[in-house]
Amino acid sequence: MRINLIEILLSLPAVFLAITFHEFAHAYSAHRLGDPTPKNLGRLTLDPLAHVDWLGFIMFALFGFGWAKPVQVNPSNFKNKRMGNIIVSFAGPAANMILAVITIIILILIQLFVNDLGILWNIVNRVIYLNIVFAILNLIPIPPFDGYRIVRELFYRKNIRFFWNYERYGLLVLFIFIFLGLFDIIVGIPANLIYTRLMRLQGYVLFLLQ
Repeated sequence: MRINLIEILLSLPAVFLAITFHEFAHAYSAHRLGDPTPKNLGRLTLDPLAHVDWLGFIMFALFGFGWAKPVQVNPSNFKNKRMGNIIVSFAGPAANMILAVITIIILILIQLFVNDLGILWNIVNRVIYLNIVFAILNLIPIPPFDGYRIVRELFYRKNIRFFWNYERYGLLVLFIFIFLGLFDIIVGIPANLIYTRLMRLQGYVLFLLQ
C-alpha cells in the first residue's frame, strides 16, 4: 500500500500538468478562432483548478484512466465551423506532445548543472511519459476523445447514419476497450516507442553538450 501511495504522489504533478495544458490548448485555440465561450466560462487559464474534474482526477491517480472538465465551445463563432472544430480538437493532443518535448529540453538543461536529480528524475520522467500517453489516447477515434471529433468532422457529411449509430454506442465501445485492456496495446506500445526514442535523443544531446 505504501508503494502505491508513493507512486500516486509521484504521478500527481504529471497528471495536473497533462490535464491543464490539454484543456487550456482547447480553450486557447477556440479563443483564437473567435469563440469567446471558453474565456467567458473561465477556461482560458493555466490554473489547474479550472480544468480538473476531481472524480476524474482521482481515477487518473489510482487507475491511470480518468477525465477532465471538457472545454465548452460554440462552433458557430468560427469562420469555418468544420476546420475550427478540427483545430480545437487537435490542439489538446498537440499541446501534450509539445509539453513532453519542452520537459525533455528542461531536463537536458538541468542535467548540465546537476548530476544527481534524485526523486526529481522520477517526477520529470512521469511528466514526459504521461503527456505522450495523453496525446495518443486522445487521438483514438472513439467518443468522447478528440480523435473522434476530428474523424467526425472529416467524414460526417457522407456517413451521417454511421456516426449517429456510433455515438449511440460509443460509451459501450469505450468500456469494452477498457475491459479487454486494448488501451494497453493501442496506447501503450506507441507511447513506449516514442518515449524511448525521445529519451535516447535526450541522452545523445546531453552527451554532445557536456
